[in-house]
Amino acid sequence: MSNIIEDGNVIKLSGKFGMLDIHSFLGTAYYVVEKKGYQDIILDFSELTAAFPGPMITVCSRALLYRERQIDVDIVLPKQDALRRLFINTNWANLINPETQLESRFRGFTHVPAIHFRDAKEQGQAVEKILNAILSSVTEIKRKDLAAVEWAINEITDNVLVHSSSSYGGLLQLSSFNTRQKRIEYTVCDAGCGIPRSLGQVLTNKTDVELLDLAIMEGVTNGKGMGNGLFGSYETSYRSGGYFNVHSGNASLAYVHSNKVKSKFKTEKIVKNEKVPYNGTLVVSCLDYSVPHLLESALVFKGKKEVVPDSIEVLYEDFDEDQINFLLTKESETFGTRIAGAAVRNKVINLLSFHPSHFPIIINFKNVPVISSSFADEVFGKLIESIGEEQYTSRVKLIGCDSLNSMLIERAVSQRIEIHNVA
Repeated sequence: MSNIIEDGNVIKLSGKFGMLDIHSFLGTAYYVVEKKGYQDIILDFSELTAAFPGPMITVCSRALLYRERQIDVDIVLPKQDALRRLFINTNWANLINPETQLESRFRGFTHVPAIHFRDAKEQGQAVEKILNAILSSVTEIKRKDLAAVEWAINEITDNVLVHSSSSYGGLLQLSSFNTRQKRIEYTVCDAGCGIPRSLGQVLTNKTDVELLDLAIMEGVTNGKGMGNGLFGSYETSYRSGGYFNVHSGNASLAYVHSNKVKSKFKTEKIVKNEKVPYNGTLVVSCLDYSVPHLLESALVFKGKKEVVPDSIEVLYEDFDEDQINFLLTKESETFGTRIAGAAVRNKVINLLSFHPSHFPIIINFKNVPVISSSFADEVFGKLIESIGEEQYTSRVKLIGCDSLNSMLIERAVSQRIEIHNVA
């Protein structure tokens, strides 16, 4: 746990800042701003040793809210080099104080920096970024399971716009991938009215704890929707053996799985009263996609399995031509590194696995500059290793590729075939 103290207008956090520290931070911030009346505060993370997405997105949310109220928020970054880089790469530093901290330029695929969305267009763009990162990094996920992940993130972020009345919108972060354990974690936060207050308009005479417990049940709604968003998002986490945490109003809810025995999980649900309110809503969800078709099976409403559309169709499919369209300049910002090449290759493999064997993928090189030999090998050399020469020849088609790039790709592919044949 973290040690959180206030000294004048300074809130100093040290140690590990985790989920159990959220309400302590909110209470301290309330005391400094509301009780002591400071119009400028400093968040000092210099002595922090670890930080996690849920509590940090909460801090970012408060900072956005305070700036709307003309309260200045400054930040002191952690002394620890790795943690300081994490604050910058995740965009936490910029969201807390955009005047002194540059926006994240992180271009890897191990996480997606926190995204601020304020309307339906920005929300759609944020979800598309998440989907792109998953496609580029995750392996062996089934298309319908990916659609369930996309559905859950869409629903939770849409709840922010429809139900929260949050003045600044919301925050979304794809917190981490664990490709070895096949897990995805995402965090969504807003500073709106909160779930208990929203549901309390129609479910009267209930405590915040009771309302938050009801909120994850099927069909429970304030009348603005069907009541399936939070329920379905919880179901994808719960049934897959992940975890699901919600903080809102004077209540918190956590579903945790432990002691996996013979494919069954021991489930512990903790719903408790919080003395310090969470003005808004925080959702932290972890999904396990290691069991094929498990996530899609979680989306059952009124006894019927939900038919979940996905954005793959819009982004890549051409059913008139029975092919997958893949514009390379849209899929990669650079063509010179193995890191960028690995992301492109992984996405191509996923898209091929999502479609029937007669669907080719048309990789369009329009406006692509000269690629490096490393990029050519990472994408095309390793691709033929992964899917085999027959699949590569029949399904991978290049268009708009100039003679130099064609030569680099042919060399990379032939070298991989030669290595394979010798082995």
